[in-house]
Amino acid sequence: MDKITLENILEPISLQNFFQNYWGKKHLVIRRNKYKNLFTWEDLDNYLNRYPNIKSLQIIEGTDKTKDGRWCLDKILKGKLKLPLYSKDTIYDFWKNKNKTFVIPFAEYEKQDLVDACFEFEKYFGHGQVNVYASPNANSKSFPAHADATENFLFHTEGKTKWTIYKEFTPDKPETVIDEFVLEPGDLLYIPSYMYHKVDTIGPRILLSIHFANKPDQTLDSFKITPYSQNKRSKWYNWAPYKKIKVVKKVQHVKSNKSNWSKPYFKESK
Repeated sequence: MDKITLENILEPISLQNFFQNYWGKKHLVIRRNKYKNLFTWEDLDNYLNRYPNIKSLQIIEGTDKTKDGRWCLDKILKGKLKLPLYSKDTIYDFWKNKNKTFVIPFAEYEKQDLVDACFEFEKYFGHGQVNVYASPNANSKSFPAHADATENFLFHTEGKTKWTIYKEFTPDKPETVIDEFVLEPGDLLYIPSYMYHKVDTIGPRILLSIHFANKPDQTLDSFKITPYSQNKRSKWYNWAPYKKIKVVKKVQHVKSNKSNWSKPYFKESK
């Protein structure tokens, strides 16, 4: 996987282009085949099989006892929600037979690549987090049209996801659709703070929402970049007493005679 830098994440859009023309103004779709291994079905298996010994889990439409219908493990464990603690078999039934969408908040410390991504984004933005959204099939419900208070970078890693983007930002209501598209593994979507959007599941899928608040008083004229050494985030340590050695095999590349084989590399929003 490419080194996790904001330059590589936004490629082929330059940092200057992004911050001048997209940041806080409009969404950006980049179609490519990068970072699709950030969180896979195998990672989801490993996480959910540790239930209930996990940090957090939310089930969309997992209860009729809360205002938004979300069943939240962390709030139940802390006594903030008076709901039953489901058995592992019940959790699996919600996924396998009832087709519920699962959300894993605060998933950044599940993998080093996610921690590295947070450190990189936090050079330019405030403290953030990684949420994993996973759905078992096309009938799984997601959230209705809504807006988030953070800068949202959405990495698509498994399956396809349909997006609807609205012209309006809060406090206005979502009325005018300006873009609809389907994203696949490796694709990236940026949505600025307070811009309305909606997700529809059209099959099994996993996507990561890596999102951050803007730094206080951050502007193009006075832009603060926080060095790694000043980031207060807990570091990721490599506990293995030895280093893994990667074996690099030389591969002979054969030029293809097929021209114009790829779809457009990225799509700019209008």
